[in-house]
Amino acid sequence: MNRIIPCRWPLVLVSLVWVSTSSLADNSLGQRDNINLDLTQRQHAELAIAPGLASGSSLNGLLRNYYFGRDNHHTPARRDQREWAQGMLLSFRSGYTDTLIGMGLDVHGFSAVKLDGGGGSGSAGLMPLDSSGHLEDEFSAAGAALKFRGFGSLLKVGDQLLENPLIASGSSRLFPQSYRGVTAKNFSIERLMFDAGWVESTRLRNQSGHSNLQSAYGNGNRAGVAPDRESSRMTWLGATYGAAQTLNLTWYSGRLQDLWDQHYLGLSQTFSLQHALRLTPYLHYFKTRDQGSSQLGSIDNDAYSAGLTLARAGQSLSLGLQKVDGRTPFDFLAQNDRTFLYLNNAMQYADFNGPGEKSWKLQYQTSLQALQAPNLQLSVGYTRGEADLTRVDPASPGYGYIYNPEGKHAKHWERDIALRYAVPDGTAKGLNLTLRWASHRPGDGYTAPGNTRGNASADEYRVILDYPFNLL
Repeated sequence: MNRIIPCRWPLVLVSLVWVSTSSLADNSLGQRDNINLDLTQRQHAELAIAPGLASGSSLNGLLRNYYFGRDNHHTPARRDQREWAQGMLLSFRSGYTDTLIGMGLDVHGFSAVKLDGGGGSGSAGLMPLDSSGHLEDEFSAAGAALKFRGFGSLLKVGDQLLENPLIASGSSRLFPQSYRGVTAKNFSIERLMFDAGWVESTRLRNQSGHSNLQSAYGNGNRAGVAPDRESSRMTWLGATYGAAQTLNLTWYSGRLQDLWDQHYLGLSQTFSLQHALRLTPYLHYFKTRDQGSSQLGSIDNDAYSAGLTLARAGQSLSLGLQKVDGRTPFDFLAQNDRTFLYLNNAMQYADFNGPGEKSWKLQYQTSLQALQAPNLQLSVGYTRGEADLTRVDPASPGYGYIYNPEGKHAKHWERDIALRYAVPDGTAKGLNLTLRWASHRPGDGYTAPGNTRGNASADEYRVILDYPFNLL
């Protein structure tokens, strides 16, 4: 991806965030869970909970059965990924003490067992791998954070889930990712939220312990050798302005130490038309520049994503246009996946974020109300893009593996289909089943010779069974 004018600020600027689902990636069906859903809105609501550590407490859980299968028709690794696992997530949120600065505690825990994925067919990201590259039979993780509220603000210290355009807890596998650090949000001004934070490590979605921060693409490998380029911390400052049916503005700036400075601007507004139609135009812009010791090499990247969504009676049709300027791909934190990636043409398999890449996306979603099945949701999306892999510096320490002298017009496309059914009532109320199918096909020159990660012709299938429950 590309670079922009150098920015050498430590925390840089303020960010104004929006809450428009039309500007998110294809994350509406089965990608999130009730542990980390709508974090900002939930935290805002915590300010209104009456004092009382016990009386304001909640204990929520999620049983998740997850099958992930990827058929790589052609990839340098020549290996398919298949895993099936059963997991349970628990999240305890206490109330707050009746003091000027209320204090409380959040605790979360995850536990998973492997149901299938042996025979060397693992590495799909549901379960961890042992030192010999085989799937572990089980794993678990837990974390806790102290929280403080007062004067319209919420401060959290410890292991926590995050959600903003620069750093988020990716959840497109069995468990959400968490981060260890300090975060603060202020809601004192109506319709305006300020957000700041500092984190020094992450627990990846299939790990028990914490590790240093890495980028999604700069941590690739060339000829099977990992570059091992990591960051010791990330800091950010941002803000969100807006509400439903109004202008929504987001502006974030952050620093991933010794890798890059990244800035984000997002705009969207919903207009009411005739016949209950709603039109929502949106725009995302990312500016990324190398920073500090520049462990990934030179980065001068601008990524633009814009489009329109037309919605009515549970149906929506979206058209997205995306462009990446620069000699590197648009990069982001590892496992900050397309569940939260504010790059609209990102799909289930590919992000369409290559150097110089231009892409378009068409997506249709409906609740199938017309078929008398309002609890059955369908999403169909198609994206086509063309990147220029000859623009990559083959000597780049972070991105040289992407270079392909035959990749001047590296084309690829992806088709995603998702179907989800949620049980509306009865003893199984809340149980939902999600089926996801992604087909990705590359053209000549798309796969780089040294890229052992894939960029393959592949079909990916996911079957996700979720059952959320309340214990307190």
